[in-house]
Amino acid sequence: MNPLIGRKEEVKRLKSYLISRKSEFVAVYGRRRVGKTFLIRKAYNNDFSFQLTGLANVSMKQQLSQFHAALVG
Repeated sequence: MNPLIGRKEEVKRLKSYLISRKSEFVAVYGRRRVGKTFLIRKAYNNDFSFQLTGLANVSMKQQLSQFHAALVG
């Protein structure tokens, strides 16, 4: 069973960014709990240099602080 039924176009687009000859920034957004993270992980086979999932119900300052901490390690 293919867990990405109905997501062919999204997977195709995500994979095109992966093989692009230029730098790409991908931001996937939408309602909570609809499978955004699952889609990305499946499309890229969990092969990431960096990834971050935002926090729910926090300020922008807290989001940016989390981003900075994750980026600099």
